[in-house]
Amino acid sequence: MSPSWRSPLFRVHLAADALVACEVQARRGARHVVRKVRLPFAAGERTIAMQSLNAWMAESTVGVAPRRASQEWVLGIADVRHLLLPWNADLADEVLRSTFAAALFEQQFRQDPGVYRVRFARPAYGQAQLAAFVAQSLLAEIDAHVRASRIRLCSLAPALVSVWERFHPVLRKECGAVHLVDGDRQLIVRHVHGRMHDVLLRPFDVVNGERLPPAPDVDARQRFFATIPMPDAAAESALSVMDAEGFSAEQDMAYAYALCGVS
Repeated sequence: MSPSWRSPLFRVHLAADALVACEVQARRGARHVVRKVRLPFAAGERTIAMQSLNAWMAESTVGVAPRRASQEWVLGIADVRHLLLPWNADLADEVLRSTFAAALFEQQFRQDPGVYRVRFARPAYGQAQLAAFVAQSLLAEIDAHVRASRIRLCSLAPALVSVWERFHPVLRKECGAVHLVDGDRQLIVRHVHGRMHDVLLRPFDVVNGERLPPAPDVDARQRFFATIPMPDAAAESALSVMDAEGFSAEQDMAYAYALCGVS
Protein backbone atom coordinates (compact mmCIF):
# COMPACT_ATOMS: atom_id res chain seq x y z
CA MET A 1 0.00 0.00 0.00
CA SER A 2 1.64 3.22 -1.14
CA PRO A 3 2.14 5.82 1.63
CA SER A 4 1.52 8.57 -0.93
CA TRP A 5 -2.24 7.98 -0.83
CA ARG A 6 -2.64 6.29 2.51
CA SER A 7 -4.89 8.59 4.54
CA PRO A 8 -7.23 6.33 6.52
CA LEU A 9 -10.75 7.51 7.30
CA PHE A 10 -12.59 5.44 9.90
CA ARG A 11 -16.39 5.65 9.89
CA VAL A 12 -17.88 4.29 13.12
CA HIS A 13 -21.56 3.58 13.76
CA LEU A 14 -22.45 3.25 17.43
CA ALA A 15 -25.32 0.79 17.26
CA ALA A 16 -27.34 -0.36 20.27
CA ASP A 17 -25.27 -3.52 20.73
CA ALA A 18 -22.14 -3.08 18.62
CA LEU A 19 -19.51 -0.76 17.22
CA VAL A 20 -19.67 -1.11 13.45
CA ALA A 21 -16.72 0.42 11.60
CA CYS A 22 -15.33 0.75 8.10
CA GLU A 23 -11.92 1.95 6.98
CA VAL A 24 -12.10 4.03 3.81
CA GLN A 25 -9.14 4.96 1.62
CA ALA A 26 -9.19 7.51 -1.20
CA ARG A 27 -7.14 6.95 -4.33
CA ARG A 28 -7.32 8.69 -7.70
CA GLY A 29 -10.55 10.41 -6.74
CA ALA A 30 -12.31 7.17 -5.75
CA ARG A 31 -13.11 5.79 -2.30
CA HIS A 32 -12.29 2.21 -1.38
CA VAL A 33 -13.55 0.28 1.63
CA VAL A 34 -10.45 -1.64 2.66
CA ARG A 35 -11.56 -3.12 6.00
CA LYS A 36 -14.75 -3.64 7.99
CA VAL A 37 -15.35 -4.80 11.55
CA ARG A 38 -18.30 -5.36 13.86
CA LEU A 39 -17.53 -5.38 17.58
CA PRO A 40 -20.57 -6.54 19.58
CA PHE A 41 -20.98 -5.71 23.25
CA ALA A 42 -23.41 -6.59 26.01
CA ALA A 43 -25.07 -4.01 28.23
CA GLY A 44 -22.45 -2.23 30.32
CA GLU A 45 -19.51 -3.64 28.33
CA ARG A 46 -19.05 -1.00 25.65
CA THR A 47 -15.63 -0.06 27.09
CA ILE A 48 -14.19 -3.38 25.92
CA ALA A 49 -15.51 -2.79 22.41
CA MET A 50 -13.95 0.70 22.46
CA GLN A 51 -10.57 -0.81 23.34
CA SER A 52 -10.92 -3.35 20.54
CA LEU A 53 -11.80 -0.54 18.12
CA ASN A 54 -8.63 1.31 19.10
CA ALA A 55 -6.56 -1.79 18.42
CA TRP A 56 -8.29 -2.32 15.07
CA MET A 57 -7.63 1.26 14.01
CA ALA A 58 -4.00 1.04 15.10
CA GLU A 59 -3.37 -1.73 12.57
CA SER A 60 -3.70 0.80 9.75
CA THR A 61 -2.03 3.80 11.35
CA VAL A 62 1.44 2.41 12.02
CA GLY A 63 3.83 4.78 10.28
CA VAL A 64 1.03 7.18 9.30
CA ALA A 65 1.27 10.79 10.46
CA PRO A 66 -1.57 11.44 12.98
CA ARG A 67 -2.88 14.37 10.92
CA ARG A 68 -3.43 12.06 7.93
CA ALA A 69 -5.81 9.71 9.74
CA SER A 70 -9.32 10.73 10.82
CA GLN A 71 -12.50 9.29 12.24
CA GLU A 72 -16.18 10.14 11.90
CA TRP A 73 -18.87 8.83 14.23
CA VAL A 74 -22.54 8.14 13.55
CA LEU A 75 -24.57 7.88 16.77
CA GLY A 76 -27.29 5.27 16.64
CA ILE A 77 -30.95 5.64 17.49
CA ALA A 78 -30.55 4.20 20.99
CA ASP A 79 -28.12 6.93 22.06
CA VAL A 80 -29.84 10.08 20.78
CA ARG A 81 -33.08 11.76 21.80
CA HIS A 82 -34.77 13.85 19.12
CA LEU A 83 -37.21 16.74 19.35
CA LEU A 84 -38.76 18.94 16.70
CA LEU A 85 -39.15 22.51 17.91
CA PRO A 86 -42.15 24.24 16.32
CA TRP A 87 -41.37 27.28 14.23
CA ASN A 88 -41.32 30.47 16.27
CA ALA A 89 -39.36 33.59 15.35
CA ASP A 90 -38.56 34.16 19.05
CA LEU A 91 -36.50 30.95 19.09
CA ALA A 92 -33.83 32.71 17.06
CA ASP A 93 -32.60 33.80 20.50
CA GLU A 94 -30.14 31.03 21.50
CA VAL A 95 -30.81 31.25 25.24
CA LEU A 96 -34.58 31.14 24.81
CA ARG A 97 -34.30 28.26 22.33
CA SER A 98 -32.11 26.21 24.67
CA THR A 99 -34.42 26.86 27.62
CA PHE A 100 -37.50 25.91 25.61
CA ALA A 101 -35.84 22.76 24.24
CA ALA A 102 -34.77 21.66 27.74
CA ALA A 103 -38.29 22.13 29.10
CA LEU A 104 -39.80 20.22 26.18
CA PHE A 105 -37.22 17.44 26.61
CA GLU A 106 -38.00 17.03 30.31
CA GLN A 107 -41.71 16.94 29.60
CA GLN A 108 -41.48 14.37 26.81
CA PHE A 109 -38.72 12.05 28.04
CA ARG A 110 -39.04 12.47 31.83
CA GLN A 111 -35.27 12.84 32.13
CA ASP A 112 -32.94 15.55 33.39
CA PRO A 113 -31.84 17.64 30.38
CA GLY A 114 -28.83 18.80 32.38
CA VAL A 115 -26.99 15.52 31.79
CA TYR A 116 -27.40 15.85 28.02
CA ARG A 117 -25.78 18.10 25.45
CA VAL A 118 -28.10 19.48 22.81
CA ARG A 119 -27.29 20.42 19.23
CA PHE A 120 -29.68 22.14 16.84
CA ALA A 121 -30.03 21.70 13.11
CA ARG A 122 -29.57 24.78 10.97
CA PRO A 123 -32.75 26.87 11.23
CA ALA A 124 -34.92 27.50 8.17
CA TYR A 125 -37.63 30.12 8.07
CA GLY A 126 -41.08 28.72 8.74
CA GLN A 127 -39.86 25.18 9.44
CA ALA A 128 -39.62 23.09 12.58
CA GLN A 129 -36.07 22.79 13.93
CA LEU A 130 -34.52 19.45 14.89
CA ALA A 131 -32.83 19.23 18.30
CA ALA A 132 -30.65 16.23 19.16
CA PHE A 133 -29.77 15.37 22.77
CA VAL A 134 -26.74 13.18 23.55
CA ALA A 135 -25.71 12.10 27.04
CA GLN A 136 -22.67 13.94 28.41
CA SER A 137 -21.29 10.60 29.65
CA LEU A 138 -21.29 9.16 26.11
CA LEU A 139 -19.53 12.21 24.72
CA ALA A 140 -16.88 11.89 27.44
CA GLU A 141 -16.45 8.22 26.52
CA ILE A 142 -15.95 9.02 22.86
CA ASP A 143 -13.55 11.85 23.74
CA ALA A 144 -11.46 9.43 25.81
CA HIS A 145 -11.40 7.02 22.87
CA VAL A 146 -10.25 9.80 20.51
CA ARG A 147 -7.43 10.81 22.85
CA ALA A 148 -6.33 7.20 23.30
CA SER A 149 -6.40 6.51 19.56
CA ARG A 150 -4.60 9.79 18.70
CA ILE A 151 -6.76 9.95 15.56
CA ARG A 152 -8.53 13.26 15.05
CA LEU A 153 -12.32 13.35 15.26
CA CYS A 154 -13.79 15.11 12.21
CA SER A 155 -17.50 14.72 12.87
CA LEU A 156 -20.00 13.34 15.34
CA ALA A 157 -23.57 13.17 14.06
CA PRO A 158 -26.82 11.36 14.87
CA ALA A 159 -27.82 8.64 12.41
CA LEU A 160 -30.93 10.62 11.52
CA VAL A 161 -28.85 13.61 10.43
CA SER A 162 -26.44 11.44 8.41
CA VAL A 163 -29.25 9.72 6.53
CA TRP A 164 -31.25 12.91 5.99
CA GLU A 165 -28.30 14.81 4.55
CA ARG A 166 -27.29 11.90 2.32
CA PHE A 167 -30.75 11.39 0.82
CA HIS A 168 -32.21 14.89 0.97
CA PRO A 169 -32.01 15.30 -2.84
CA VAL A 170 -34.41 12.32 -3.06
CA LEU A 171 -36.64 13.17 -0.11
CA ARG A 172 -37.23 16.79 -1.09
CA LYS A 173 -39.12 15.53 -4.13
CA GLU A 174 -41.45 13.38 -2.02
CA CYS A 175 -43.94 13.43 0.86
CA GLY A 176 -44.35 10.56 3.27
CA ALA A 177 -42.48 8.71 5.99
CA VAL A 178 -38.92 7.45 6.41
CA HIS A 179 -38.22 4.51 8.72
CA LEU A 180 -34.71 4.33 10.15
CA VAL A 181 -34.24 0.85 11.58
CA ASP A 182 -31.34 0.28 13.99
CA GLY A 183 -31.40 -2.83 16.16
CA ASP A 184 -34.65 -3.21 18.06
CA ARG A 185 -35.75 0.39 17.47
CA GLN A 186 -36.85 2.53 14.60
CA LEU A 187 -37.30 6.24 14.04
CA ILE A 188 -40.31 7.13 11.92
CA VAL A 189 -39.92 10.56 10.38
CA ARG A 190 -42.89 12.03 8.56
CA HIS A 191 -42.01 14.79 6.15
CA VAL A 192 -43.25 16.98 3.32
CA HIS A 193 -40.65 17.52 0.60
CA GLY A 194 -37.84 16.77 3.02
CA ARG A 195 -39.20 19.05 5.77
CA MET A 196 -39.63 17.05 8.97
CA HIS A 197 -43.05 17.16 10.63
CA ASP A 198 -42.81 14.31 13.18
CA VAL A 199 -39.99 12.23 14.66
CA LEU A 200 -41.33 9.14 16.45
CA LEU A 201 -39.29 6.48 18.28
CA ARG A 202 -40.87 3.03 18.06
CA PRO A 203 -39.80 -0.56 18.89
CA PHE A 204 -38.83 -2.95 16.11
CA ASP A 205 -38.98 -6.76 16.30
CA VAL A 206 -35.57 -7.84 14.99
CA VAL A 207 -36.17 -11.58 15.42
CA ASN A 208 -39.57 -11.94 13.80
CA GLY A 209 -39.47 -8.91 11.56
CA GLU A 210 -42.17 -6.30 11.51
CA ARG A 211 -44.45 -5.04 8.83
CA LEU A 212 -43.93 -1.35 8.25
CA PRO A 213 -47.01 0.69 9.20
CA PRO A 214 -48.76 2.44 6.32
CA ALA A 215 -47.65 5.87 5.18
CA PRO A 216 -49.75 8.83 6.43
CA ASP A 217 -51.92 8.98 3.29
CA VAL A 218 -52.38 7.22 -0.02
CA ASP A 219 -50.25 9.70 -1.94
CA ALA A 220 -47.33 9.46 0.48
CA ARG A 221 -44.10 7.60 -0.26
CA GLN A 222 -42.80 5.21 2.37
CA ARG A 223 -39.03 4.78 2.61
CA PHE A 224 -36.72 2.81 4.86
CA PHE A 225 -33.04 2.70 5.78
CA ALA A 226 -31.88 -0.35 7.71
CA THR A 227 -28.98 -2.60 8.64
CA ILE A 228 -31.03 -5.77 8.14
CA PRO A 229 -33.14 -7.10 5.25
CA MET A 230 -36.72 -5.79 5.20
CA PRO A 231 -38.73 -8.48 3.39
CA ASP A 232 -42.06 -6.69 3.90
CA ALA A 233 -40.87 -3.54 2.18
CA ALA A 234 -40.77 -3.03 -1.58
CA ALA A 235 -37.22 -2.95 -2.92
CA GLU A 236 -37.78 0.39 -4.63
CA SER A 237 -38.66 1.99 -1.27
CA ALA A 238 -35.20 1.41 0.17
CA LEU A 239 -32.74 4.23 0.71
CA SER A 240 -29.47 2.49 0.05
CA VAL A 241 -25.81 3.49 -0.05
CA MET A 242 -24.04 2.76 -3.31
CA ASP A 243 -21.77 -0.18 -3.97
CA ALA A 244 -18.07 0.64 -3.88
CA GLU A 245 -14.82 -1.26 -4.07
CA GLY A 246 -14.77 -3.46 -0.99
CA PHE A 247 -18.41 -2.75 -0.16
CA SER A 248 -21.68 -4.25 -1.39
CA ALA A 249 -24.85 -2.48 -0.29
CA GLU A 250 -26.80 -5.75 -0.32
CA GLN A 251 -24.22 -8.01 1.32
CA ASP A 252 -22.90 -5.47 3.84
CA MET A 253 -26.16 -4.00 5.14
CA ALA A 254 -24.82 -4.11 8.70
CA TYR A 255 -22.44 -1.29 7.75
CA ALA A 256 -25.04 0.93 6.06
CA TYR A 257 -24.97 3.70 8.69
CA ALA A 258 -21.17 3.66 8.84
CA LEU A 259 -20.97 4.25 5.08
CA CYS A 260 -23.91 6.63 4.77
CA GLY A 261 -22.63 9.78 3.14
CA VAL A 262 -19.38 8.17 2.00
CA SER A 263 -20.37 5.77 -0.75
